[in-house]
Amino acid sequence: MSINRRRVLFLTGGAAFAASGLGLANAHEYQKGGLKVEHPWLRAPRDGESDANLFMVVYNRGDAADRLIGVKSPEIGGFDLHVAPQFAVSTDAIFFPNGSKVTLAPGGSFVRLSGVKKISPVGGGFGLTLVFDKAGELQVDAAIDAPDAAHAHDAEARARWEKAHGRGAEEDHRSSHEEKGQGEAQPGAGEPQPAQ
Repeated sequence: MSINRRRVLFLTGGAAFAASGLGLANAHEYQKGGLKVEHPWLRAPRDGESDANLFMVVYNRGDAADRLIGVKSPEIGGFDLHVAPQFAVSTDAIFFPNGSKVTLAPGGSFVRLSGVKKISPVGGGFGLTLVFDKAGELQVDAAIDAPDAAHAHDAEARARWEKAHGRGAEEDHRSSHEEKGQGEAQPGAGEPQPAQ
């Protein structure tokens, strides 16, 4: 049995994260003011590359329009905002009219993260801060999908990635612990144990 990283994050960090005023609704939803970000995810860089594309759904339930103007993380060198022509209001931001739902997805608007320095394996998470013009900064944990994923949680793309890399989710989890110097992950570690 492996540890579900998102569940551990939610159970152990959820209270502190909610207390920070960021308004965590669940492990895939983040809210600040009238903006709600659902299911942030990114396509991992292909082998030998350092760019990753970030996608999400943004609801603006506020009284005024807002704009995504930046992305911050110590693990990236920069970012580019790619705006689909039908949403092009400006070239330096992704626009969210009040009362709108805007989906950043393959084939449409997205954020390209360039110079990614270190990323967890496919199936892990990538912490970053979205910078909005009016709402300010919002910390999110984007799920990492395979480089050819067509949508969030693309099981077929993940299976292709695992086959090409000769590994599965349990090995990815073990590798991330070894990289952090925590030794081999123990099955069931951190989970409630039955009474003896």
